[in-house]
Amino acid sequence: MTNISTLLFSTLLLIALSSCGQTPKNFDNGTYIVDQSIKAKVDKKVKSFNGVTMSSMDFKMFENDSIVGDTYAKGKSIDECMTMTSLDGDTINITGFMGMFAGFGYQIALFKDTCIVRHFMKSDAEIYKLNKTDSLSFGVSVPCKTYKLTLTNKPTFKKGDIVEGIIELMSEEYYEVANGNERKYKMQLTGYFKTEPLASAEETYQKLIDKNK
Repeated sequence: MTNISTLLFSTLLLIALSSCGQTPKNFDNGTYIVDQSIKAKVDKKVKSFNGVTMSSMDFKMFENDSIVGDTYAKGKSIDECMTMTSLDGDTINITGFMGMFAGFGYQIALFKDTCIVRHFMKSDAEIYKLNKTDSLSFGVSVPCKTYKLTLTNKPTFKKGDIVEGIIELMSEEYYEVANGNERKYKMQLTGYFKTEPLASAEETYQKLIDKNK
């Protein structure tokens, strides 16, 4: 794996293991769907480059209720997205991310029959907040107004398992403050993903280090 791949992976690991700096509000877990018919669509959207699996996203970004970015309308997905996964006991954590030190994506906590899904934004400056009265942070983890998670197979929650599927979400609103201007945002996003064989975060990171010795 190249040094660039290592840096990208390490960045994603940090994102996956760290909090986005906000205290999320409580909300109920949702269920997920198992539908093997989506596999062809996932295979078309997920590619491997130099041994690194790259996922794909479509998104529609709203700024103050106006659309400011829309890959759905353009018909061209963002194909160079990273996926970071870890198996922590009875929970599979999946993070899909576009960008490097700044960018956005989704986080999935997958349980036996339910899941929690969030949208997140990250920046190299303290510009985000979930609520108008919150202090600014480098990132924000945003609950979803609606989401639908479809997997090709029901996970076994065992090491070595591979999870693949499609996440569709609409986030709640959040805020960005830059150059003295406060703007309200929300995100519609569709992510196509396929994980590496499941392992703990520590095992995954150690494997990466060993590859680059």
